[in-house]
Amino acid sequence: MNTYRYLAAIVVSLACLATPGWTAELPPVKCLMIGLEPHNEAGVAKESIQFINENFPTVQITAVEKTDLEALRLENLKKFDVLLLEQVQVENGNPPDFVKEGILQFLKEGGGLVVSHFAVANFQNWRDSIDILGAMWVNGKSTHGPYHQFRMDIKDEGHPIIEGVKPFITNDELYFNLLMRPDVHVIMTANEERFGHTVAEPLLVTHYVHNARCVYFALGHDVASRQPLEYRKIFAQCIEWAACRR
Repeated sequence: MNTYRYLAAIVVSLACLATPGWTAELPPVKCLMIGLEPHNEAGVAKESIQFINENFPTVQITAVEKTDLEALRLENLKKFDVLLLEQVQVENGNPPDFVKEGILQFLKEGGGLVVSHFAVANFQNWRDSIDILGAMWVNGKSTHGPYHQFRMDIKDEGHPIIEGVKPFITNDELYFNLLMRPDVHVIMTANEERFGHTVAEPLLVTHYVHNARCVYFALGHDVASRQPLEYRKIFAQCIEWAACRR
């Protein structure tokens, strides 16, 4: 770890112990987001990014296109506190070695990771991605029913990511049968009715990679899915938590 990253890690560690007033004086969390138009739908992420940048002064998101793999080189990632994966376009679900090495080293050096919605389907042929992203969409197994309205329920009411958030109704795709790390910590779920029984599907979970804080948030299919204030608050607070600001 270089001197800058080492000192940054110390600052972040102190921030975790700081009083709320002192934490508010820290500079905004610098977050790099990959994938402006997930599912190739124009404007899916842009409006919510603008809202967060304007209404959550603790977070500043810089966004690049899903094809911009050069942004995932370690030299560039070092400029940021958190990496946010919305969608990454790679050939055959297997990113180049410099992308794998960049993400992993970024986490080793104290960076945080937030993974959103369908990004867990982008690296299906990268064996280690399940451990890094926390979840994986498996073709032929993972799926969702029709886009519909459902309720997001809270599993861990005391987690900092959902501070100030209550159960809420959203319109989205409800993912199920994802492959998940067995040690993920479940924060929010939504009920999926299948074959006469109800399953509380995990849709907001956390895990760790080399002590780096990582989040998978399964919501966010389209513009309407990103409109609820609860979604936006969770999204911003995921970034803060990954940066050890919560």
